[in-house]
Amino acid sequence: MRTSILVWSTVSGALLGLFIDATLLGIVVLVSTVVPALGTRLQHRWLAVSSVVVLAIIPTAMAVLGFLEGQLKTR
Repeated sequence: MRTSILVWSTVSGALLGLFIDATLLGIVVLVSTVVPALGTRLQHRWLAVSSVVVLAIIPTAMAVLGFLEGQLKTR
């Protein structure tokens, strides 16, 4: 029982992180469509690499928070 709670909390945290990533990507696409000059400025390699790193960290951090939440639930 305890393992299933931990796994479920971790997966739900990661899923929530993916939803946050999708929302952030949607906002960036919407803003770059509304302000075309901003879209040309977003073509730098360092910006792309750093945004990929941030988008990878968000679901990971949310999964860790979900795991910690699961530990609190099992106590």
